This record gives sequence, structure tokens and C-alpha cells, in this order.
Amino acid sequence: MKVMVIYGRAPDKNANQLIKVSKELGYNTIPASIMDLSASIESDGSHFFIKDKEIPTLEVCFLRSLGPGTHEQLTRRINLLEHLELSGTFVMNPVYAFRRARDKYATMYTLAKAGLPIPETLITENALQAYRFAKRAMQIVHKPMIGSMGYGAMKFEDPDLAYNAFRLLERINQPIYVQKYLKKPGKDIRAFVVGNRVLAAIHRIAPQGQWKTNIAQGGKSEALKLSPNLEKLAIKATKALKLEYAGVDLVETEKGPVILEMNSSPSWQSLQQATGINVAERLVKYATEKVKRLNKKRRA
Repeated sequence: MKVMVIYGRAPDKNANQLIKVSKELGYNTIPASIMDLSASIESDGSHFFIKDKEIPTLEVCFLRSLGPGTHEQLTRRINLLEHLELSGTFVMNPVYAFRRARDKYATMYTLAKAGLPIPETLITENALQAYRFAKRAMQIVHKPMIGSMGYGAMKFEDPDLAYNAFRLLERINQPIYVQKYLKKPGKDIRAFVVGNRVLAAIHRIAPQGQWKTNIAQGGKSEALKLSPNLEKLAIKATKALKLEYAGVDLVETEKGPVILEMNSSPSWQSLQQATGINVAERLVKYATEKVKRLNKKRRA
């Protein structure tokens, strides 16, 4: 079986671990930057290339990043990945589910449509509209609509300070994505879902005096056994976005659990360290076993 691991400009620790584990399990493993992939369409079918070398028929493709680029470049990469899917490759996560989860706006309305609990959220290009939201909510968080690891997220308690930031975003033609801040006891939850089960979960604990719990922002991780209710919620959220695996970020509030974010290419280094689970091995086994089942079903 041939397995490709697609990353952005360069592989990170997670992509490297997937590559290593896939080789150790005996699969023909092909690492590739998405920026080096090309496709051709001819009357006799489609062909895919890494630079000038044709890629043999692929069974499994792990999508870890769409990479940096212009709107046109990202559109081409998304199309190429869908092209791979239509040619019979099992892409994990599927490209449109991956894109939806990468976009916080699309994530929120998809979760809401599924009846799942989310923070009150406003998405606009109008600074005054965002200011009115900030005055009503009292405490808010602004996040980049497409981003991860807590970079660029800002908490405001003063709506006038928030308005100054919103005006700047308006001037540089950036969308404004704001949520009502949910109080949490210095920690939240990351559930790592694979298929129909929660593989592992951790508490992400914010540094002393800080509000961000992201590991990349100095947060610490602590292994956690989820309640059946939280497990069901994390699995439902993953299914709602049509993801094969996901990092589901949750917070427990006085009114019950709320889904903060979804991640379609979650890092698992801290979770792995806290729980001792070889996440890459579980992912490779899940994907390859699913393809074997699908192939068996097609032949039946």
C-alpha cells in the first residue's frame, strides 16, 4: 500500500512522525510538499506528479497543511486534493472537511446547524457592528478567522479599546471574528477524536495569570479521562464536520460544555507526551485499515 504525507513548506514534528511510522509499518511512504504537487488530465485519465516525477497510484494520503499562498494557489491545491479523492485516493482529512474546519466561521455555523453548543459569535467587516457586540458581551475574544495555536487572538474587556482594533481591521480589509468570552478555571479540554472514538484527552492549562491555554502559548498538558457526555459531544462535532480525525477544544461552563474550536490537522506532541499514546501509529493504522475494508467491500 502506498501512503503519502502532504505538508506545507516543510514537515513539522507531526508530519515527520507520520512518515516514520508509516515506513516502520511497511508501507511505501511518499512525503511531499503540497507546493510541489501537480496534476494532468488526459483522455486516458489523470496523472499526479511531485515536481517532475509521476506518483504511482495512491491508496492513502494524509493532508497536514494547505501551505501558504494566494487565493488562486490555495484554490489549485484544494482542487488537486479533491482530484486525488475522485481518482480513488483516501484523503485524511477529506479536503473540503479540512477546509471547513480550518475556517472558524464555517466551523461555527456547521456545529450550530448540528445543534451543538458554541460560543456566541459575530463575523463582520463592520467595526461599529463589532463594537455593539463588544458592549453587549462585556468580555470578548477576537481571533483570526483562519489561524491556529492562539496566535493573534486578543481578549478585550473595554469595548472602546476593542473598537480601535476593529477599525484597524476594517481599514486593512480584514474580517472581524469575535466571540463572547467564556470564563474557564484556567484550563480547557482538548479531545483527540479518531473515527468513532476519543483516542485521548488532555486538560490544557494556561500559564499563571494568562488566559490562553494553547500549548504553543506556554500552556501545559495533563492527561484526562473524559466523561461519556463529553466523549459523545466531541465525536458528534467531528462527524458534523465530516472529519476522520480532529482535535476538539471544549470548555466546561456553568451552563454546560461548549465547543470552542475544531482542528482538522491537530498537533499531538503534547497530548502524546501526557498520555503515552503513539498517535501517529493509531492514525496510520486507522487509515490503512479503513482503505482495506473499503477495497474488500468494492470487490464483494
